[in-house]
Amino acid sequence: MEIHKNFQKKIELDYFFIEGTLPIDSNYFINQIDRGVTEEGNMNGKTNIKSKMTSFRYFNNDSNFLKLCNNFIDVIDENIKMDAYELRDAWGFRCDNGSRTLFHSHNNYAWSGVVYLNQHPQTLDFPGIKQKVKPFPGKFALFSSFLKHGCERHSEDYPKYGLSFNWDNILAW
Repeated sequence: MEIHKNFQKKIELDYFFIEGTLPIDSNYFINQIDRGVTEEGNMNGKTNIKSKMTSFRYFNNDSNFLKLCNNFIDVIDENIKMDAYELRDAWGFRCDNGSRTLFHSHNNYAWSGVVYLNQHPQTLDFPGIKQKVKPFPGKFALFSSFLKHGCERHSEDYPKYGLSFNWDNILAW
């Protein structure tokens, strides 16, 4: 065997991270999540979220969620230069006592986001850019999908609720 090159270096990448708040009907979405995590096809404990989760596309056609997305689309279109994109996945989660989210990224997508539905001390951490998002109703983060993020285990007596979503470039055929 001959090795001709072996590089182990870091490179800088352009990324974006946008955090804000917006009005949200938390009760509607919490009720939908509580229903979705009991339905066939839920992803409870099967993903990086080590707690309860709806199916990956549970909210893709939900009119209330799609209205909410118009706000995110406006922010992205006004602030970030990127090719045309479309919603690919939109799911809800309920992180109960003892749960955590393994640190991961969504490399296969253009951008991702989260919006929280209740106040909770378990933060969403982005170690590579030294950012933490503290949940409360309507708090959101939009970010480059390759950014690694996750949550440490929590021991609160009440769950954390939120919605997560991935958007990707529209492929030219």
